[in-house]
Amino acid sequence: MAQKNSTVKVLNNDYYRQQTTAANQKTDDERLQKKHRRRMQLLLAAAIVLTLICSVQIVKNYLSARQIQVQTQSAKAELKGQTEQQKNLGLQVKQLKDPEYLEKFIRERYFYSKKNETIYNLPESRSQGVNNQK
Repeated sequence: MAQKNSTVKVLNNDYYRQQTTAANQKTDDERLQKKHRRRMQLLLAAAIVLTLICSVQIVKNYLSARQIQVQTQSAKAELKGQTEQQKNLGLQVKQLKDPEYLEKFIRERYFYSKKNETIYNLPESRSQGVNNQK
């Protein structure tokens, strides 16, 4: 493109320099503000992303802690049941070492009898039926 000869001449006086300097300063300030705004937006976006990541981690940790708490409670309940069962079994072992209890247990459970002893076995359902009819 060919450059046109301009008939307008720029005066190089104080007013023109002052206006040009002010315009240049204004554009520099606008550019600087735009740059600061962009940086602030990036920092805000980074802060939001970081906050979201931390929030997700906090929620995950809370849920896993809650799950562990539930597991702990169920394990404690199971331990209590097992401890009770162990006590009962210990008592049963202790009783089975007693000859009198052992004799009574065997007689009741396996229908053993002493010499010259007769055992009568009454059906439970019939005796209950008689009691219910009264």
